[in-house]
Amino acid sequence: MNQSYNLSPVLCELLEFAESTLGTEIQLVRRTDVPPQGVLIDDFTFGTGKHMIAFSSSQLGMLKDYTICRHCLELLAKGCAARSNEFRVISFATESARPACGQIYLDILKDEATRNIAVWRKKQLLFLLYMLFHEAFSELPLTLLANIVIARRYPVIRNAQVYFLLKESMRDMHDLVPVKEFLPQRYFVLHNGMYYARDMLLAYVLSEFKLNPVINIPELQRFRNLDVKEMMSHRWSRSPWYHTKMVGDALSNILKLTITMDMEQDLSEQYFRDLFTLGREVLARWWVMMGMQEWFLWESPEHLKAALASQEVMERTIQQEIFGSD
Repeated sequence: MNQSYNLSPVLCELLEFAESTLGTEIQLVRRTDVPPQGVLIDDFTFGTGKHMIAFSSSQLGMLKDYTICRHCLELLAKGCAARSNEFRVISFATESARPACGQIYLDILKDEATRNIAVWRKKQLLFLLYMLFHEAFSELPLTLLANIVIARRYPVIRNAQVYFLLKESMRDMHDLVPVKEFLPQRYFVLHNGMYYARDMLLAYVLSEFKLNPVINIPELQRFRNLDVKEMMSHRWSRSPWYHTKMVGDALSNILKLTITMDMEQDLSEQYFRDLFTLGREVLARWWVMMGMQEWFLWESPEHLKAALASQEVMERTIQQEIFGSD
């Protein structure tokens, strides 16, 4: 670990454990162009030959430690799964993308807001929505589990964690709003419902602890006298997306039923293998409820790299099958 930053003792201990367990160095990088959530570039996923955790130059103190800690936990889950040859990523192929895009097209035609949009936009929507969910599914489970581990195990980081989650959940809520009128309602609801479920579960976990986050985020001033759970619930229930809340409640219940692992047990390689397996189980259950169990494949990182390289050809082929030749 290239230790040139002022890190809290618990984070130093976790980083040392990670390097010892994985038998490799973890590089920490501060950059101005890194998004607030930070970036993990690991050899297991990207084949870079090194592991790097990058965080934004605007993040200082415990907020920086929170970002590094979350990515370190994700790296451990991936690395321990890889050491037992269990590491897989969410990939896709023509045989999985074809029925998925076919279903998206049917839903575009069923929705009053999208059935009459231009053909070129319908074509564009197929893979746009497909890859939107690919990105969310690839990121959400491990990030959620890492946040639960932080809440359970690292009290010194909790206040920074709450600050980050309250601020970033607002961004996630409104991410699709600018294009909402161009999307079938089903996909807007399902996408936002996943983030609602994440917020509700983390608010439930964090509500067990005494927290005093510094609330200097303008959007949160009206929540000053509410606890974390009430803030999240108030924010989503007062939004115009009632269907999102209904779907999100169902997805959140699945999380509560699935995530039963004891996060406070001693850290070990098996602990992180179980964490990775738990992430897959969460998605398996979500996909059944969302009707997407055949949409994606669990494959090697090399398979995903090849799929992304051939995405344009795959997209054109599927568009021609659905819409016919131009």
